[in-house]
Amino acid sequence: MSAEADPQMEAALRVIGRRGLESLTHRAVAAEAGVSLGAVTHRHRRRDDLAAAAMAYAVAQETARAEAFALRLQAEAFDLPAWIAAVAAHYERELETNRDRHAACCEALLAAARDPRHRPAVEAWLAAWRRAPELALRAAGVPAPDLRAAELVDAMVGAVLRQLAVPQAEFGRALKRMLAALIGGWMQAGRGGR
Repeated sequence: MSAEADPQMEAALRVIGRRGLESLTHRAVAAEAGVSLGAVTHRHRRRDDLAAAAMAYAVAQETARAEAFALRLQAEAFDLPAWIAAVAAHYERELETNRDRHAACCEALLAAARDPRHRPAVEAWLAAWRRAPELALRAAGVPAPDLRAAELVDAMVGAVLRQLAVPQAEFGRALKRMLAALIGGWMQAGRGGR
């Protein structure tokens, strides 16, 4: 994680992840965090300030987690099938153990669609997500690894959103197949479609 966990912001993410951004109130955060209402309103006077802080916190935390994951994968000798399996297993675990956090990040995407103030933080988060795939695709010899990494992240964000909305029992396997198909197709196209 980037910095120390902030109990109020962690509580805000749980509220957002479970009930949506529209349910985020000072009172809901106070109840979830086990603090007084005044403790929350002292830090964030307006609900919009609370929502903006929660979105920024979620994105900063996920950016740090994505960067740490990219470094962990980079430290290992590159093996494309093993990399694909590691990514699929990681996100399967993540959605089992940090479901509310990922739902809150999807809310951040929607918040950025509605309010340009959230876009820089979301862009930083997506850039961090692209680092691991870009390194892997470059090592695998995929043409235009930066472009393909962006496409891969777009597909993964969609897969994560779908899993949050309509959970499937074999998410890790499905994600592994999707990643293998995308990367395999790019590699084949790079070899002239043979």
